[in-house]
Amino acid sequence: MTTPMEAATGVRAVVAAGGSSCPPLAAPNAVAPGDPRRRWRPASAWLALALLSTVGLIAVSVLPRGDTTDEYLAVSTRVEAGSLIDRSHLTTVRITTDPALTPIRASAADDVVGRYASVTLVPGTLLTRAQLTDVPVPDDGRRLVGLNLPTERLPTERVAPGAEVRLVVTVDDAVVSHHHWVSRHRQPPTPTSIEATVVDMRVGDTAGTTLLNVAVAECDRPLVVSGAAAGRIAVALAARK
Repeated sequence: MTTPMEAATGVRAVVAAGGSSCPPLAAPNAVAPGDPRRRWRPASAWLALALLSTVGLIAVSVLPRGDTTDEYLAVSTRVEAGSLIDRSHLTTVRITTDPALTPIRASAADDVVGRYASVTLVPGTLLTRAQLTDVPVPDDGRRLVGLNLPTERLPTERVAPGAEVRLVVTVDDAVVSHHHWVSRHRQPPTPTSIEATVVDMRVGDTAGTTLLNVAVAECDRPLVVSGAAAGRIAVALAARK
């Protein structure tokens, strides 16, 4: 029999075998059409999207790119200019290179071994093909001479490896002032200019000095060596051809 409460609510109680009745099932909690929880917020959505995009761009710019990381050849021990390069002079490093750099890949080590260093190679330097040559330095008919020169005996323009220069061997003042020279010669001696090529250069061990390795003709080597020992050599840049 339906009670007045059941007729009003539309729910009829079910009586179990034990004589007890189960509570009526609750109706679903419907969300009213005007509930704020279903309201769309375009400004918040666009802000979240902008934040995600910014984070993604930062991650791409900061994290290294795996496709530009590779193994390259580097110098492990000092190699003097003109020396033959062997495997003991080389090591490999894995780095991400700048597109402006052109180091030699580790896979090309066989092409490097047996070539000559065109400049002095110091440990830790990435190896490039510009630092290598297929011919001995200096070449046939020339000799390598080392000069330790103060700043005032070098041109103000930077002297770089490969530059063609003139070694000016000045006259010994003691010889010029000697009375035997004046009595036997009409004209005093003049400085001697010798052609040379700069092979390598670095800062000297003494403050204010520069060490130059220059290639000179074999016949000029004795004069250059004696002039260097006496401190009578100055360097001038040769005229550009």
